[in-house]
Amino acid sequence: MSKTLGNVIDPLDTIKEFGTDALRFTLALGTAGQDLNLSTERLTSNKAFTNKLWNAGKFILQNLPSQDETSVWENIHSFQFDKEESLCVLPLSECWVISKLHLLVDAVTVSYDKFFFGDVGRETYDFFWSDFADWYIEASKARLYNNSGDSAACVTQAVLLYVFQNILKILHPFMPFVTEELWQALPNRKEALMVSSWPQVSLPRDSNSIKKFENLQALTRSIRNARAEYSVEPAKRISASIVANEEVLQYTSQEKVVLALLSRLDLQNVHFTNSPPGNAEQSVHLVAGEGLEAYLPLADMVDVTAEVDRLTKRLSKMQAEYEGYATRLSSPKFVEKAPEDIVSSVREKAAEVEEKINLTKNRLSFLKSTVLVSE
Repeated sequence: MSKTLGNVIDPLDTIKEFGTDALRFTLALGTAGQDLNLSTERLTSNKAFTNKLWNAGKFILQNLPSQDETSVWENIHSFQFDKEESLCVLPLSECWVISKLHLLVDAVTVSYDKFFFGDVGRETYDFFWSDFADWYIEASKARLYNNSGDSAACVTQAVLLYVFQNILKILHPFMPFVTEELWQALPNRKEALMVSSWPQVSLPRDSNSIKKFENLQALTRSIRNARAEYSVEPAKRISASIVANEEVLQYTSQEKVVLALLSRLDLQNVHFTNSPPGNAEQSVHLVAGEGLEAYLPLADMVDVTAEVDRLTKRLSKMQAEYEGYATRLSSPKFVEKAPEDIVSSVREKAAEVEEKINLTKNRLSFLKSTVLVSE
């Protein structure tokens, strides 16, 4: 920045537009000893991060029990997530997010001691946005809204509160205003966030649960990608057969509601097995990882009849295009008199179209067999 060039950023104007916390966080993310490109894109991104933090706090507060539900609060406060024996008995989603939080506490504590503030900010940003907000909060809705029992909801409420309050502690040096406001809004706050104790170092974590949930994430991503590829309507619930070995099936079936919610599956038609289903030939086959596969019925993914019509029209156009190339290549005048690079280009295009024709024919044959089976 230069006063001569007139491109100096006035911090007061920046605070007015993006907020104090977003500006502080953006500056802190810079690497010590290096110049920081203080762009509006960075400020906008971190303003969105501040809003995400606020919305996460709002969600948690809306899903906590009221203050007069004394017995429920006693159950919530009875959980000791800093004890290994308490961590090991949690459901997979809860064990995963707490284990990831404890790893984060270790990492940022070391970074803070070394004054690597940029590392602290980036690691916390990634955990909060990618792990907590995008995955765990979404997974928590399966227990909060599923009416599967007060005990399941109580565990989830306790985990949401525990993880969120520790995120606020870690972020407080960067974002003192929004974190303090959210902290004071949480129930049973007896002291300010500024003077609260730092999260305990060397907290227990379960690496096995992290690996298991990452497999579940991979399966969810595969199903989401398949839905996008086949343009399945977001609100539509589809069936699925999950194929895995016994160990993987055990934890996957336990998280059936979570998987159905995150992948938008039809909960009543999610089946777990150790071998491919009988309709495997009429299904979209997904490999999510070692020992974990999914089969999605094609009839749920697309309108087979409409897809057959579309591909038939497409095949006719490609065949006409191929015939045009073939006619040119069968002409001695063209092959002998045209420049060599032009002839080679036509041959390559003809080969590409021929390959596409074969693929489309195979796809049509498959879809037509599906129509016959479904009928």
